[in-house]
This record gives sequence, C-alpha cells and structure tokens, in this order.
Amino acid sequence: MLELFLFINPIGSRCREAELIVQRLSSELTQKISLRFVPLVNFKVIDQYMADAHLDSHNLALRNQLFDTAYQLAVDYKAAQFQGNQKARKLLIMEQAHMTIPVAPYDQETAYECLEAVGFDLDAFRDDRRREEMHHCLASDQAIAVEMGITKTPAVVIMNSASAGDGLRLGNLKSYERFKSVVQKIITQPEIQPSKDLFHVLQ
Repeated sequence: MLELFLFINPIGSRCREAELIVQRLSSELTQKISLRFVPLVNFKVIDQYMADAHLDSHNLALRNQLFDTAYQLAVDYKAAQFQGNQKARKLLIMEQAHMTIPVAPYDQETAYECLEAVGFDLDAFRDDRRREEMHHCLASDQAIAVEMGITKTPAVVIMNSASAGDGLRLGNLKSYERFKSVVQKIITQPEIQPSKDLFHVLQ
C-alpha cells in the first residue's frame, strides 16, 4: 500500500491544484492508497504565498490576516475529519474555490454554506471545532512536516509499505503525467528509488 502525505498551505492556489491532482491519481490507480492532506500554517508558508501572489511583504496587517484565514481553514479541515477524510477534503477544496487573491478574511457564513453543500452534521462540526484537541492536531501536523523535511508547499511524501527504504519527497506537482509516472514506478519497482530525472522535474 502507498501512503501519500500532501502538505498544503490552505489558502494557496497551487496547493488546491495539487490536491486535485493527488485525488485524481488516487481514484485512477488500482493500487490501494492512503491519502492524507496535511495543512501547514506558519509564517514561512504565508511569506511564500505573499511572494507568489506579488503582495507587499511589509504589510504586517495583511500578513496576519492571511495567517488567520489559513489557520481557520485548517481548523475547519481538522474538525471536518471527524466526519470522514473524504468529506473533509471535499470541504477544503470547496472553501478554497471561493478564495480571491489576496485571500479575504475567513468568512464563517461561506464556510457553513460549504458544510451544508457537502452534507455535514453542522451541530457535530461546531462541537468538534471547539475541541481543544483541534489545536493539538494542527501542532502535530507541523511536527510531521519538520520530521519529513517539508519547508515549502505544495509537497508530497510517498511511502511504500512494500519497500524498506525511506519515503520520497516531491515538490511542485504541476505535471499530472509526470507525477503519475513517478508513483507508478514506486509501485512496480519498490526496491529502487525513482530516477533523479523524474525527481528533479517535480521540484
């Protein structure tokens, strides 16, 4: 079985594209895949977002607002996971579809419209979102990113249970076909790492 950890900035448009690519791959492959989105919310990730969007890095008010929006979306996602990972991923992608550049402040009304559209139990979601464990879950995600050497988003780490080797970390997932070819090579040849050519293409 493959385990795919996709590290994302919840407000990043490139991350949303990567989410859709990874989900597409998961649905197309016959190999069993465990897919996990890992939201990263720290100021390094926000600085990367601002640079990509050509925003004023000296605008601290905007920087703080972007951080808060990303954090609120991450909390939504973690709370939604209590009602199923697939539903949580669908919620995140739907919330991201409402985003502008630069991302506006978190809008609870829009979030609840998305929750209803996906089919969540709203009362249960509210209760889960208020749990103190939500913040511990997010802190755990940040620790996983540090452990796996993730510094930029989007990034994916692929672990193959059929291989005794380390996981493979890939960067920018712009090309679906190239990403798919790497994953297929991991599946068919678990004893070796994918070629450096393929690895560098995805960086």
